[in-house]
Amino acid sequence: MKKKIRNRWVIGCCSVLGAIFLSVLLHLFGVFQGAELKIYDFRFRLKGEIPLENSGIVLVTVDDQSFVSLKHKWPFPRRYFARAIENLAQAGAALIVLDIEFTEPSSIDPMDDVALADAIQRYPNVILAGKIVAEYGSHNTLNRYPLKPLKTLLNAGASWAYANVYLDEDGFIRRYNLFQNVHGHIYFPLAIEVLRKMQNLPPTQISVDDQELLKIGKFQIPRYEFDTMLIHFTGPAGNFPTYSLANILDDSRFQLPDAREDTDVFEDYKEFEIFKNKIVFIGASAEELQDNKLTPFFDYEDSKQLMPGVEVHANALYTILSGEFIQPASPWLVAFVIFFLGGLVYLVTMKLKPVYGLALSLAVVMLYFFLCIYLFMQWDFWLPFVFPVSSFALGYVTNTAYAVFMEQQEKSRYRKTFQQYVARSVVDSMLNSGELPKFGGERKELTVLFSDIRSFTTFSEKYAPEVVVQRLTEYLSSMVDVIFKNNGTLDKFVGDEIMALYGAPYYFKNHAEKACLTALEMIARLRHLQKKWSQREMEYFQIGIGINTGKVIVGNLGSIQLFDYTVIGDEVNLGARLEGANKQYKTTIIISESTYRQVKGKAIVRELDNVRVKGKKKPVRIYELRGMGHLPNIEKELIIEVYSRGLQYFRQRKWARALNEFARVLRYFPSDGPSQIYTQRCLEFIEHPPKEDWDGVFEFAVK
Repeated sequence: MKKKIRNRWVIGCCSVLGAIFLSVLLHLFGVFQGAELKIYDFRFRLKGEIPLENSGIVLVTVDDQSFVSLKHKWPFPRRYFARAIENLAQAGAALIVLDIEFTEPSSIDPMDDVALADAIQRYPNVILAGKIVAEYGSHNTLNRYPLKPLKTLLNAGASWAYANVYLDEDGFIRRYNLFQNVHGHIYFPLAIEVLRKMQNLPPTQISVDDQELLKIGKFQIPRYEFDTMLIHFTGPAGNFPTYSLANILDDSRFQLPDAREDTDVFEDYKEFEIFKNKIVFIGASAEELQDNKLTPFFDYEDSKQLMPGVEVHANALYTILSGEFIQPASPWLVAFVIFFLGGLVYLVTMKLKPVYGLALSLAVVMLYFFLCIYLFMQWDFWLPFVFPVSSFALGYVTNTAYAVFMEQQEKSRYRKTFQQYVARSVVDSMLNSGELPKFGGERKELTVLFSDIRSFTTFSEKYAPEVVVQRLTEYLSSMVDVIFKNNGTLDKFVGDEIMALYGAPYYFKNHAEKACLTALEMIARLRHLQKKWSQREMEYFQIGIGINTGKVIVGNLGSIQLFDYTVIGDEVNLGARLEGANKQYKTTIIISESTYRQVKGKAIVRELDNVRVKGKKKPVRIYELRGMGHLPNIEKELIIEVYSRGLQYFRQRKWARALNEFARVLRYFPSDGPSQIYTQRCLEFIEHPPKEDWDGVFEFAVK
């Protein structure tokens, strides 16, 4: 048994390790990535918006209002952006970043490029956007090269950076590309160029050699997957202070096409110093310009909203300036969590039943989920959820499946073992309740029933063997049906003797009552068989039944070579002796005092005697079971009431009065064995009175 338990724990451990290995494989193949990223997004939405009034970053967007107010199709004349640079610089903007590509000459008016270059030359704190182009050649070779802004603009004093963004597999932006190496030359994105310009650093001052950090002067950016960082999004689109390009152009020197909209609002902006010392990003937000992106805040507060690409750069810059980086858990920590959860699921599945194990496992998953949320909201710490929980779930499923399989095997073994002893319904109840018997022995209070055929040896000698076997089989089959019907367990056959027990292997409180009902029904079945045999002019026989209740040792008992499910103990021996006592008292069913105490009020009995069993000092009262519920009036009056008065007189040494009562019983029931015995005893005591210390106890002659 210990070896089996040890094997189960070993197999359970192996199944957990196998589940962890499988989950690692699935993780490496990206099976969990989509779900993990969605839960990552959920943490942002749960955390909510970060107030940005003092972020130092402002957005100017080419929005729908710009198209309406300027009455112009895209692309806008570049002199608009030249005026925007001039106005923002005069309003005190520290840095102007144009997330709009000017990589080709103007298609509207060549002088637009001159105007834009002139504005840049006068106000050089401008960063222009380019991009890193990746094209596949005819032989499927990847060709990468930078596409820079016009030389005239760069020569005017502007710097440039690429505006490329990285998309995850689901099309969302969560990471920001920090640099790209193109043919040995390092290029940087807009946010990194802003940091360089802010500190007046040469490009060589940006270190990309550190595998964990990107160092830009005083800023150190933790890397995520080599050349990216995680963007700490501050909220949905529009969370940064945002102004329409039309409003930036609308000063006292610029006339909007519609005079009703020409309010010179930019003059108010300058007066309130809205752009003073601010980093201003200029980019597109109108849907038709197709520069809006999916971010973690896409589906936020029942509103689905894309974020302009320019605001993605602003969020990346804010992440670096604020130092509020998303900190992903290290692989070592993730491994620890996975093995910790694996150990936990191992204990849960080994120690608890599946239903309780499932409840506890769900509680563990919920606690881990809340831990992940708490760490993210309080410390910006990203502890993966799906990967570890999937490992936990796989471990739970495999171990639970193994446990259920082993349980079914165990139940099948128990069913096969006990169905030859008890009815199928009892086996089912035992298995469903989980009260499986212990292999070995245990002490329990049970009721044992013994039944034996009277003078069966004479019967078997009188008839041919096949007749004896046929009659015995018919009798035993009928009796076993009764035992099973009353949830009894067939312990064994010893020739024509039947031994049954009640309350094991499946325990029930009314085991004594069930044994008594069995005994009465066995007699009823025997009467039916006797009638059938009599009609066939076949000889029939009588039986005796003994019932006792008490503490016994029950279990699989025997030798190493052969064992059987049975009971042993003094109470078992007493039950066997009670069955044999029927011959002496000429009765059919005798129950012990302990059995009678449990069926008192339900069983109709008469006391037979107070006897002392061999090897025991304390006497035992024994009773004849007459029925359960009711008896015919004459039987109740004579067999029970008159007989009981006679027994009372007998114990009071009133022999004559006792004889009178027993004689009344015998007048109507001349074959009543107990009345005959006590009549004989009265006559003997009249002639030879007992000693003064006589206690009415008789030595039990039956062994």
